[in-house]
Order: sequence, then C-alpha cells, then structure tokens
Amino acid sequence: MLYLAGGWQAAQYSGDLYLQGLNLAYLAQAYYNLQNLEKAVFAGCLGMYLLEQIGSNEWRQTAGLMVVLKGQLGEDFNEILEQKRSEILPVIGVDGYDYIPALLVKYQQSL
Repeated sequence: MLYLAGGWQAAQYSGDLYLQGLNLAYLAQAYYNLQNLEKAVFAGCLGMYLLEQIGSNEWRQTAGLMVVLKGQLGEDFNEILEQKRSEILPVIGVDGYDYIPALLVKYQQSL
C-alpha cells in the first residue's frame, strides 16, 4: 500500500497523468480489498477521471469498481465523494469533480 501511495506521489511530481491514474486505480483496488471504502472511493474516482481524460480505456476497469462500490454503499457513496471534495479539487478541479457522476453514468450506459 505504501508503495502505491508513493508511486502516486512520484507520478504527481513528474506530471505523468497516465501513471497517476494507474497508481490511483491500483490504490482503489487495494483499498477495496482491505475494505477501506472511503479511500477506495477517493482513489478510484480520481484514477477513473484522470485515465478517461487522457483517452485511456483503462478508466473503464476503475469505473466498474466504482459502480460496484456505489451499489454496495448506496447514498453513502455520494456522501463520501462530498466529504473528499476538498481533497479532490486540488487534483482535478471543480469541473473534474462535477464530471465524476456523469462518468459513472457513461460507463453504465456503455455496458
């Protein structure tokens, strides 16, 4: 877990959006496996957004995990997203944050 978090920080420093998104996607999966659902939502939504923005199809895998989490958490998913807003905004801005729900819908409609 520590290595994945460090990898995300290194990718942020380098400015490589693909590596940032990939590290966040792996972090989301690891947090999900550990049942740390708040951190899974945070990392997954960021990773999904970054990967989709650069045109990488790998965003879909993370979107699938977020849809599963949303199904498990119900309204708590949106509450977690709102609680993490102040941490998400510096990374992807208001427009990115506002696009997350639409991105989940886009994924579900593509199935």
